[in-house]
Amino acid sequence: MAARDTSSGVARAGSVRECYEAINIEKDYSGVPVLLDVSLRIHPGEVVGLVGHNGAGKSTFLKVLSGAHRSSGGELRLNGETVSFAGPSDAIGKGVSTVYQELSLLPNLTVAQNAWLGRERRTAVCTLDKRSMGRATAELVADFGLDVDPEALVGSYPVAVRQLLEIAIACSRDTKYLLLDEPTTALEGDQVNVLLGYLGNLAKERGIGILIVNHKLDELYQVSDRIVALMNGKVVIDALTGEVDRHAVVTAIAGAEYADRAAGSGSYGPGHHAAAGGEVTLQVEGLRGGLLNDIGFTARAGQILGIYGLAGAGRTDTLRAIAGINPVEGGVMSVDGEPYHARIPADAMKHGIAFVTEERKKDGIVPLMDSYQNAGLPVLGRYTRAGMLDRGRMVADTAAILEQLDLKGDPNKPIVSLSGGNQQKVLLARALAQRPHILLLDEPSKGVDIGAKEEIHDILRRLAHEQGMTVVMVSSEEEEVLEVSDSILVFGEGRVLAGPCDAADMTASRLRRLAWGETDDKAQPLAADVRSAT
Repeated sequence: MAARDTSSGVARAGSVRECYEAINIEKDYSGVPVLLDVSLRIHPGEVVGLVGHNGAGKSTFLKVLSGAHRSSGGELRLNGETVSFAGPSDAIGKGVSTVYQELSLLPNLTVAQNAWLGRERRTAVCTLDKRSMGRATAELVADFGLDVDPEALVGSYPVAVRQLLEIAIACSRDTKYLLLDEPTTALEGDQVNVLLGYLGNLAKERGIGILIVNHKLDELYQVSDRIVALMNGKVVIDALTGEVDRHAVVTAIAGAEYADRAAGSGSYGPGHHAAAGGEVTLQVEGLRGGLLNDIGFTARAGQILGIYGLAGAGRTDTLRAIAGINPVEGGVMSVDGEPYHARIPADAMKHGIAFVTEERKKDGIVPLMDSYQNAGLPVLGRYTRAGMLDRGRMVADTAAILEQLDLKGDPNKPIVSLSGGNQQKVLLARALAQRPHILLLDEPSKGVDIGAKEEIHDILRRLAHEQGMTVVMVSSEEEEVLEVSDSILVFGEGRVLAGPCDAADMTASRLRRLAWGETDDKAQPLAADVRSAT
């Protein structure tokens, strides 16, 4: 994608006093260095993209900038004056606002209540001035072009709208510098483009300096004026977007080997041929319930089946129904040719089916448990006798799996001490500890950096192509579906719109067209594959 117009960067050529500046920032935890002499400037009207592998220090640096953490060394300067924030609220009061990946708006409060939470307006008799706050909120959302009702509950709006609303509310606090942590993680397709355009306008038209932490280079190149790359706590690239080569950025943060593969020279670039697969292990016909209207497909041993679609297509609901998490209202399923119906997840486990959730922080990890405990949770009965847990044996078994997955970090510490990519590996280890022959993955690389993503992709290929496992993977990223899958299904409105399609014959634009309901002669009718399997 082409870089955004950098005309807003005129301030860089002028006085350096008008900027938010981090100078030689250092940060350590219990003597372990995380940030090493990190310096960065954000000018008014400029969008800076911050990228780096998981564990590079991006989140820590953002917390220092936002006032959530104090640095161990260095200083922060705001428009030329040294500042030391007592906390995030102090930073907000000085014009530095932060929007994190996990949105903070309260779904059970109205838009107006969220907009004025903690800074409520009051009447002369000290009652809440609801009318004034309602009018001001209406002006705010109109000013930002948002079609929302100030009196509606925030939880009634989709994630994409709530993301834009949170940014608008942050900017209403007289924000001069806006810090964003992975703002597009929960968005898809056109939603991402809307948000990026929105941010570009905030910078250009309102003169707000914006820092975006993101692991998706396509998005950063689309919206950023400048790219800053961190590696192992140090700045390794700080350059104008139009002057830094993508390959150089990837090489800096993920290594030359991955960069070459990403450029198409690896075995999974152009010319990749799908694995033929073996016997049908999972068959689904006429599945209904929730968003699902009439889902049908087959999955084969030794093959990765990718499922793509837009938000609300029914992809996640399908996996959760197969895994026994969501109820099924109709349809039939079979595993290895035998009838299958899962009322609870334990039923799926008994049939050799393991599921990895999309929301690792919501219903995946147990934050204060270590990696061994997290990985061993579903199979504790295997290590329990007379009510006593044989932790040594559990640790030995789960450690062997974590070693195969190349876990980076201390598995004895709470899992929250690990980077997002390594937390995802622990969840994958949890699934493998169940010894499944069918693996269901919902957005397996969500929120991880490009290096960890490639490691996860390699693991999935080994599981399917070398160990003969059936892998069914849902992803909202066209590139991931195309790179990893052998065969692809396209979902829409709770049904299969196209597939199975050979991944080698697909392109990103074709996937998008199919997801929007366009017909395609190459996308074979699913019914034929179901009939052949029976």
